[in-house]
Amino acid sequence: MKQRSYSLATTVQKALRLLEILGQKQPARPTEILKQLALSRSNVYRLLSTLQEMGYVEKDIDSKYNLSFKIFILGNTVLRRNQLSDIARPYMARLAEICRENVNLGVMYEQKVLYIEKIESPHYLKLDRPVGRTDPLHCTALGKALLSGLTNQEVEAFLRSTKLVPYTKKTITDPEVLDRVIRSVRRKGYSVDLEELSEGIHCIGAPIRDLTKKVIAAISISAPAIRLTKGKMKKLAVPLIETSLEISKKMGYMESGEIKEMNGGVRIH
Repeated sequence: MKQRSYSLATTVQKALRLLEILGQKQPARPTEILKQLALSRSNVYRLLSTLQEMGYVEKDIDSKYNLSFKIFILGNTVLRRNQLSDIARPYMARLAEICRENVNLGVMYEQKVLYIEKIESPHYLKLDRPVGRTDPLHCTALGKALLSGLTNQEVEAFLRSTKLVPYTKKTITDPEVLDRVIRSVRRKGYSVDLEELSEGIHCIGAPIRDLTKKVIAAISISAPAIRLTKGKMKKLAVPLIETSLEISKKMGYMESGEIKEMNGGVRIH
């Protein structure tokens, strides 16, 4: 075997090995990582704290750790390797043909929506949200769909730690109102943004789940309010939810029941 002309940086090795273990076991407690790394408790906590401070891992309210989407931003390949964008794109394209408006795919990153894929509207007048951009969670359809996947405790933690900044006169800035909206999204299966982020812009979104039934992403339709009216949103809610379900199934999600016939049951408030 060829001899290395350099010595490996052991701290870097340990940090990368920790990320590999976390990728396999996430969410994981430090004690679970400790067993596989053969390091002292203080070393594991120090590595986790450093990686968390640098944004590569995230700690949830149960003191478990997950990989963050900073890895995606760093290499712009993480989600493609996990096939989410590749799986979602043809379904997004089909939905775009139906609605003739922008279709967006986003994930939660650092308490924001990170846009990772989009199909552009053929119209000249459209909402431009480039891949790689972030927007707030509380006033976007994608964001509300992503928040609907959190537990009640996680939503409470989000509302305590996040200032609900008003972007327009219609932005929800009352935590209690937003909490009710998130609960409503869980029941209905879709979310709306009625000029809450940008005046004159409407959006409707739905969550995407994986095999653990966890919300891992969201899909949305966005357009000027003059085209994406409440009436049109009502009609598009069904194909949007169906599209999110199809992508979810491709990501391993197993549905417990079938989508119910809506027949006028979709209401846009």
